[in-house]
Amino acid sequence: MTLPDLATRPASEFGRPQTRTAPSRTGRPSELRTTGALLLALLVTLAGLHVILDGVAWWFELAFLSTLLLGSAAIVRRIVPVRFDAVGAIAFRRLLPPVVSAIVLVLAVTVIFVPSTAVFGLIPTTQSWDAFQQLVEAANFSIARQSLPATAITPIMFLLCLGVGALSLLADLLVNTLRSPALAGIPLLVLLAVPSVISIDVTDPIVFVLAVLCYLLLLRANASGRRTGLTLALSAMVLVGTLVAPLLLPEVRPAQNTNGTGFSSGVNPVLSLGQNLRQDVEHTVLGYSSDSGTAQYLRLLSLQNFSGSNWAPDTFRQRSANTPAAIGAPPGLSAEVATKEDQIFVTVDGLTSPWLPLPYPTSRVGGLEGDWYWDSDGLAVKSPNRDASNETYRATSLIIQPTPAQLTSAGTTVPTGFDRFLALPPAMPKIISQTATRVAGGATSNYEKALLLQGFFRNGSFQYSETAPVDKGYDGTGMTVIAAFLAAKAGYCIHFASAMAVMARSLGIPSRVAVGFLPGIQLPEQIDGRTAFTVTSHDLHAWPELYFEGIGWTRFEPTVGRGTVPAYADAASPDVPTPVNTAAPLPSSSTTARPSASPPSRAPELTTSDAAGAGRATSASNWIWLVVALLVAAMLALAPAVIRVLLRRRRLRAVARGEATALMAWREVLDTAADLGIEVPDTATPRDAAHLIVGAIGGAERGSIDRLRAAVERESYGSAVGSARRGLLITSSVSLAADTRQIIVDLRAAADRPYRLRSTLFPSSVWSGMRSRLRLDD
Repeated sequence: MTLPDLATRPASEFGRPQTRTAPSRTGRPSELRTTGALLLALLVTLAGLHVILDGVAWWFELAFLSTLLLGSAAIVRRIVPVRFDAVGAIAFRRLLPPVVSAIVLVLAVTVIFVPSTAVFGLIPTTQSWDAFQQLVEAANFSIARQSLPATAITPIMFLLCLGVGALSLLADLLVNTLRSPALAGIPLLVLLAVPSVISIDVTDPIVFVLAVLCYLLLLRANASGRRTGLTLALSAMVLVGTLVAPLLLPEVRPAQNTNGTGFSSGVNPVLSLGQNLRQDVEHTVLGYSSDSGTAQYLRLLSLQNFSGSNWAPDTFRQRSANTPAAIGAPPGLSAEVATKEDQIFVTVDGLTSPWLPLPYPTSRVGGLEGDWYWDSDGLAVKSPNRDASNETYRATSLIIQPTPAQLTSAGTTVPTGFDRFLALPPAMPKIISQTATRVAGGATSNYEKALLLQGFFRNGSFQYSETAPVDKGYDGTGMTVIAAFLAAKAGYCIHFASAMAVMARSLGIPSRVAVGFLPGIQLPEQIDGRTAFTVTSHDLHAWPELYFEGIGWTRFEPTVGRGTVPAYADAASPDVPTPVNTAAPLPSSSTTARPSASPPSRAPELTTSDAAGAGRATSASNWIWLVVALLVAAMLALAPAVIRVLLRRRRLRAVARGEATALMAWREVLDTAADLGIEVPDTATPRDAAHLIVGAIGGAERGSIDRLRAAVERESYGSAVGSARRGLLITSSVSLAADTRQIIVDLRAAADRPYRLRSTLFPSSVWSGMRSRLRLDD
C-alpha cells in the first residue's frame, strides 16, 4: 500500500484549511461517457413499461425528460471550472449539478402540466402545488380504475414524470456525484421491477437483457479492465434480483373498496357487480330528491357489445364539446310520445366510479366539479380523472310515457345502423335461442315479444339469488353463464338482464344492458319541498333496454323480486295487451313453471362480533406488513453502520494479534477521521496527517498519535531489518492496538454530538471504500 492510498477523505469542519490538488481534467471526458451510458440505460429500461402502458407517446416524453435532466447536470459540470484552490470547491462542483437538475425537474413539470398557475408559466406558486396534488390524486384514481395496458392520460403522465425524474436524479447522483456507477443499478432495478410487481406474466424479457447490457456498458464506461468479473457479477445480481423480487413480494391485488361502492375494473362494471351486491355490510351510496316525486332508476352506463364471453360498453368517445351542461337528445324518441320533465338533486357519498348516476334520458347536469363529458351513443356521463364520490349536482331529465299502442305500432322495425344491437356470436348454446322461440317466437310485434320474455322470467320458476356458484364461473354475462342460468333458474340481476337482452336479440329486437341503481327507499321527510330517496349498496342493479322505433331505448324489468315494472310493461295496466305466442312449442326438459313464494335472497347479515373479528384481522394484517416494511427499512439504513463496526473490530483484533501492520491501524484512524468529517488531503504525508488529527483532537495528549505515526513511517520508508540494525524500537502489536483505540476515543470525544451520531449511523468511509475497491473514483 502506498501513501497516496491512505488519504482521500471528505471535507471537514475540523483542522486548518488545506490546499488540495485539483482533479485531473481527464475527469470531464469520463463524466460525459458515464452520463451517456446512464442515459442509454434509462431509455432502454423505460421501454420495459410498454407492457403496462398503451401507445408510445409516453416513452418519448419520458425520454425527453430524462435527457433534459441528465443533460442539464452534464452542462453544469462542463461549464463549472475544474481547478479550484478554495476549500470545498470540489464538493461544490459535485453537488451543484444535481441541485440544478432538481430545479429543472420542478420547472419542467410546471411548464408541461400547470403553466396557468405559474409566474410567467414557469415559476411555480402555491396554486401550482395545489394543482400538483390534484394531479396525483387523479392519477391514483385512474390507475385504480384502468385495466392493462393503461392509457397514459395527463395525471398518469404527471406521476410518471415525477417518478422517472426522481430516479434519473438519483442515478446521476450515484454515478457522477458519488462516483459509484455500480449503485445506479438501484434506480434501474426499480424501473425494471414495476411491470413484474404488477404481473410477472406481462414482463418483457428482451428489455431485461438489453438493460443488463446497458448496465455493463455503464460500469465499463469508467472502470478498469481488470474488473470484468466484478462487472459481470453485479449485472447478474441486478438481473436475478429483478426477476426474483416480484416472486417474493406480496401479490398486487385490485383495491378493495370497503367504504364505498364502485367498479374496480374501470372498463366493464359487470366484473365487480356481483361482489358489490354480496357485500355483507350495507351502506349509503347516494341520496336524491325529485321535483315530481317520481322514483328514478339511476343509470351509470349501458353495455352494447356482446362478444359471447361477456357484455361490454363501447369505447367512450370523449369530446371537449360534450359537456354535461347540454346533453344530446335521446335517439329514436319522437314528438308524439308523451314526456314529463323532472329535476333531481343528487348528493353522492361513496361511489368510486368514473360514471355519473343519472336518470335516462338526462338533458343537462349542473353543479359538477372537475371534467365530465357525455358520450353521444349511450348518453352516459363520465370523467377521465375523478370519480363521482362527494359530487353534488342537479340533473334535468325526461320521464318518457309511451302508450302500449305506440309500442305496438313500432312493429318489428329495426332502423338502419342498429345491426350491432342485434349482433350475436355464431356458436351460441341452443338452450338460449330455443327458449326464446318457445317463449315469444310467435308474437306479432317486438313489444309483445318483450312482454312475453319479461313475463317468462317474472312469472315462472326463476328465483333471485346473490349466492350463485361464483367459484364455477357463474359471475358473468357470457353465453355459458346464460345457459347455466336458464337451466338452474336462479341468479341475480345481471343474469336476468343479460339473458333477456340476448334472447331479445335472437328474436330480432335491438337490445343492450344498463347498469346502475334501483330507485332506492323513499324517506318520510322532504328536502326543500321535494320527495327524497336514499340509495344503498344493495340497490346496485342491471336491467335490459330494448329499442322501439319512435320511442327509443325502453326499460324492462325481468328480475324477479327486484325493482318495479314500468306501466307500459305491467300486465295489470288497463291498456297493456295480453300477448300470444303462436310458435309451436319445442320439447323442453325443464321442470314445469312454478311460481316461487320465497322472497329475494340476501347475503346473511354480519353479527357485531363477526364484523369486529373481520376488522381486527384486516387491521392486524396491515400492521404486520407495516412492521415488516419498517424493519426492512431499518436494516437497510443501519447496514453501513454495522459494516463499519465489524470492520473496525476486525482491524483492531488483527493489529492486536500481530496479524496486521501499522498501516492497517493507520487506515482505521483515517477512516474514523473521515467519518467525523476531518479532511486529510491526498498529498498529506503521515506527519502532515498526524498534525491535522492532533489539531482536531485539541489539547489531548499526543503520544498515541506520534507513536502510531512513527510506526507507519518505519513500515513505509524502511524495512524492519534495517530499522532494527539502527537500534530503532519497533512498537509491539498490543501497544499499537491500544494507541489506535486511544486515538479513536480522543477523536470522537473532540467531535460535537451531531458529528458523532452521523459518523456512527452514516459512516462515509464505507462508501469511499466501495468506490476505491471498484476503482471508479477520480
